[in-house]
Amino acid sequence: MKKSLLALATLGLFAGAASAQSSVTLFGIVDAAYGHVSANGKSVSGMSNSGLNSSRLGFRGVEDIGGGLKANFHLEGALANDNGTPGGFNFQRRSTVGLMGGFGEIRLGREYTPTFWSLTAYDPFGTNGVGQAMTPNMLGAFGLNAANTANAVGLATNAVRANNSFNYFLPAMGGFEGWFQYGFGENGAAASGTKANNYFGFRVGYAAGPLSAHFANGKTSGATSAADTKYTNFGASFDMGAVKPMLVWAQEKTGSGAKVTGLELGLVAPVGAGEVHASWAKYDVAASDNDWNKLALGYVYNLSKRTALYGTYAKVSNKGKQTFDVSNNGLRAAAASALPAGQAGWAAPGGSSTGYEFGVRHAF
Repeated sequence: MKKSLLALATLGLFAGAASAQSSVTLFGIVDAAYGHVSANGKSVSGMSNSGLNSSRLGFRGVEDIGGGLKANFHLEGALANDNGTPGGFNFQRRSTVGLMGGFGEIRLGREYTPTFWSLTAYDPFGTNGVGQAMTPNMLGAFGLNAANTANAVGLATNAVRANNSFNYFLPAMGGFEGWFQYGFGENGAAASGTKANNYFGFRVGYAAGPLSAHFANGKTSGATSAADTKYTNFGASFDMGAVKPMLVWAQEKTGSGAKVTGLELGLVAPVGAGEVHASWAKYDVAASDNDWNKLALGYVYNLSKRTALYGTYAKVSNKGKQTFDVSNNGLRAAAASALPAGQAGWAAPGGSSTGYEFGVRHAF
């Protein structure tokens, strides 16, 4: 009997040690909103998701394997909680496994691109909802990257995430940071004898105390050099307590000469139990008068550390023949050519569009 008790105690000790050295966490965000968008005298209202933060469900874990080395994994999928995700759940937001230690971190799998990360990090609206200003994949969104469509849209988009990627993150160095990524195109590239859809990018900068500033650069290879897409951006913020001003400059261009340049000025300011978010952005299409501006204003009211109510208003003003629109992840008033077949669009060339949304976000 004593031997049995001793064996059970020893087994419990080892189990406790193992559990102390590793952990797995279930996490997620559920965000839903009522939205309304209008353009050219027409409008549409309805429910959508991800107005403040992208709805998601994920699992992440870390194991201490000794000698200062840790293994980690991160599996995260998008949720369309406004309709229950009829297409099924997957891990296309992020799916990585890695090792980290004194050398930094190596991360393998589907991951955000370094060039996208500055756009979302320095956007007061986090590239979500009607307020997002710095639209990733500016070229593809306006039909300027037709020669490289496979790289500009769909699940393989390197404007936001890269499939089959190798990532290296520098170790902590007093606020200085570095991230280098190479994504393998794989799909059809080997058969065609090209590096189509391969991606290489990096992000370097400093983040300590109130100051944060980063420069990022990347390129998605096309089947020919004319179909290459290059991304460059710089972002910065300075937290002064009463207000946190933010700035993003971004440029996308192809090997064939198409180019869009964007500049965003934004701020986040604590007011009462929440925060005011505001931004103004302008976009310039090279060798064209088809430019556009966007203004957004919102307020987030924190009911708790996990739950918040929010409201956002945005307006887009187009120039020339531009038909860019306000959208909120489900509702939009875009030009018909920019919408799926059968979905009517209303934005008039050179006209304006507006939108607003009110929602609730819960994180767990």
